[in-house]
Amino acid sequence: MMIKKDQKNIDYKDYINRISNEAIPAYEPNVGNEELELLKDVIKSNWLSEGKYVREFEKKLSLECEMKYSLAFNNCTAALITGMKSLGIGYGDDVIVQSLAHSADPNAISATGANPVFCEVNKDTLCIDIASIEKVITKNTKAVLHIALYGNTSNLDDLSAYCKDNNLLLINDCAPAIFGNFRGRSIASYGDFSTLSFFADKTITTGEGGMLLTNNPQIIAESNIYKHDGRKERGVDLIERKGFNYRLTELQAAVGVAQLKKSKFFIEKKKNNNLLYKSLLTNKNVKVFDFNDPKDIVPHRNVIFVPKAQPLIDYLVSKGVGARTLFMPMHSQPIYNTGEDFPITDELYNSGVCLPSAPSLKSSQIEYICGLINEYLS
Repeated sequence: MMIKKDQKNIDYKDYINRISNEAIPAYEPNVGNEELELLKDVIKSNWLSEGKYVREFEKKLSLECEMKYSLAFNNCTAALITGMKSLGIGYGDDVIVQSLAHSADPNAISATGANPVFCEVNKDTLCIDIASIEKVITKNTKAVLHIALYGNTSNLDDLSAYCKDNNLLLINDCAPAIFGNFRGRSIASYGDFSTLSFFADKTITTGEGGMLLTNNPQIIAESNIYKHDGRKERGVDLIERKGFNYRLTELQAAVGVAQLKKSKFFIEKKKNNNLLYKSLLTNKNVKVFDFNDPKDIVPHRNVIFVPKAQPLIDYLVSKGVGARTLFMPMHSQPIYNTGEDFPITDELYNSGVCLPSAPSLKSSQIEYICGLINEYLS
């Protein structure tokens, strides 16, 4: 269905008007003098495409995520597409992915020529599990795409073993789960490859940006070719693949390196924010989502469940609070609209609310938000 130009303009103006009136935004990045100093260094060098800061950013995240190799991209979607293509995923292949997802996940699968097959989520984790996979697996299933939704994760040990036993590739979208761990191990260390996002609402940001991580040098080599327009590297004229221009800029990587230096502060604040929400939301009609292990997980968003999400969101927005829904289920999106029935996913979407989660949040702001919620639901 085509959307009229006038309607698109109205929708955009409504969006801008809404976020402009949010005294407490859903999220805001934390950037300052540290980023400015490194950006000045990049400008002085007069080298703005990939350079020393991109390589430093890659190296530091490889160590942080306990993977041997890393490759920077202009966004996480690009990392997903090239990673899957490097594994030979394409036409005729099915890739299982949960319906409760960002559109980047099924879109990336589709971009390789493969078919996204949606499945239900586990209500306790918001993530894919073995039971949901077994309901939709077919002879054409080549891979499982695990999503660490809002920073949480499924049982990755069991999932890894299942995929290995069934000759399935495991792709691990950790876009919101950087610095998160599962049983003492980096969430991003699981899978044939994993990906990170550095969009403006992530724990560390480069504005836009992504990373592919793996222990397989062949995946890195192939992904690097796809990333560089089908060439092995810039300056090489031989085109080996039908590739893309998915490079990160040196300016973005410099911001990322500066952000990494402040990561301990971001992690502590996001964990404390979640604990404060949990202690203050006392109304019996509110359930604060329980992440796996509060010591290991860094919450990407603070998620609560209420009888009906949208009326509460409208109320909070009217009070200047940047509340949001969960991701709209992919099986009901116009471009996919599979007609499938995923009652858990639909229930979570209809009852889930994402509350402000920036490290810059003050305790008084969280107290204000919780007071509004407790009063409204009473």
